[in-house]
Amino acid sequence: MDFNIDEMRQQMAILQNKLDNQTIVNDRVLRRAVKRGASVINQRYLIIGIVALLMIPYGYWAFVMLAKMSTAFWVASCVMMLAVVGFMIYNSREMRRSDFATGSLLDTKRKVAAAKKNDAMWPVFSIPVVLAWAGWGGKELSRTFTEMEFFVPCYIVVVVLGVVVGRCIHFRTQRQYRALIEQIEDMEDTE
Repeated sequence: MDFNIDEMRQQMAILQNKLDNQTIVNDRVLRRAVKRGASVINQRYLIIGIVALLMIPYGYWAFVMLAKMSTAFWVASCVMMLAVVGFMIYNSREMRRSDFATGSLLDTKRKVAAAKKNDAMWPVFSIPVVLAWAGWGGKELSRTFTEMEFFVPCYIVVVVLGVVVGRCIHFRTQRQYRALIEQIEDMEDTE
């Protein structure tokens, strides 16, 4: 009888050990998934930042040299591009840290939620600036080009296309932030 009880205790200890190991593995897998999701968002920010920086010299060539627009418009475009880069750096600063997904789940969730909120507020500031910039650009181009019949539809298509692409990128990023928060909440539920 004592032999059976000892054997059952050993089997229970083995099972408990296996369950503990399974929890650690699940925690590691979920933390890697969170880190991977943050990496995807950071890569998107990096690509947008690089494109914005490349637009500075390209803008001079396209706006000033080619389209004969004012230097003030190009300077305003440069300031706008630098603001984009600054926002990307600011919003991704915490998620680039090496201890992002290894620390406290509450801290990680708070960082992701703050970045999501900042990203959600970006269109509130960027859309009016881009519309004013596009209007100014249209005015600058209208005095350069005399054939407005061709210019107006092309300009409208380019502005609308830019808005659509920007909104798609924004909504995709917001979905990825929500997915990150859900993954963190799943990790909290398993603990």
